[in-house]
Amino acid sequence: MEFELSKQQKEIQKAVRDFVKGEFDKELIQSLDEKHDYPVDIWKKAAELGFIGIHFPEAYSGQGFGVMENILVAEELCRGDSSVGACLLLAGFASEIVLHFGSESQKATWLPKVAEGEVLSCGAFTEPDHGSDITTMATTAVKDGDEWVINGAKVFITNGGPLAGFYSVLCQTDPDASPSHRGLSLILVEADRPGVSTQSVGHKMGIRMMDTAEVIFKDVRVPLDNLIGKEGRGFYQVLEFLTKAAS
Repeated sequence: MEFELSKQQKEIQKAVRDFVKGEFDKELIQSLDEKHDYPVDIWKKAAELGFIGIHFPEAYSGQGFGVMENILVAEELCRGDSSVGACLLLAGFASEIVLHFGSESQKATWLPKVAEGEVLSCGAFTEPDHGSDITTMATTAVKDGDEWVINGAKVFITNGGPLAGFYSVLCQTDPDASPSHRGLSLILVEADRPGVSTQSVGHKMGIRMMDTAEVIFKDVRVPLDNLIGKEGRGFYQVLEFLTKAAS
């Protein structure tokens, strides 16, 4: 079995390594970390070079590469600095949910914005009273005409805050479902929708440049078309995303 990197993979590895050498200034990184500021300029340059969303199809401003290329990018970024590296690696956090389950309109609208460094992507799963147990959600989405009305709160949301473009929100859409996880759905909520608000969780021991927030949804209205994939399949979609992210 051949374990040697291909010529193209070696070129990607070198390109990221050169980027890190040129952009990861120690004093700047220390300053950003102390101020809890996101490395916006580095993020934008990484996106210009195609390092964000490298696994997205070219139709959505990606490079069309796979898991191995993603790993090489991750390795070189974190070799330079793990805090900045984490920010860049997670710039598109949970965007794979839209990539794999979203409508063509959702993909075409949001994936290029992530890959091009216009917005950050957020997966809004964890809740104050449920933690990592995603079998039951207090956040609800109720149909009202041609809209969903969403109410609830999520906490410890990576990228939640001023740079977020959208949230993939896990909601209870069928409270009578048994077991309850069969009544969960994922709904795309644009960050600038009326009724969406965020608050930082405060001081953290690590990854202090990255926003981690509590996100509140108060009578947030979005079109029914903002449903990601099929109604009642949200639990399974999140599990598939997390399984692939961990592999």
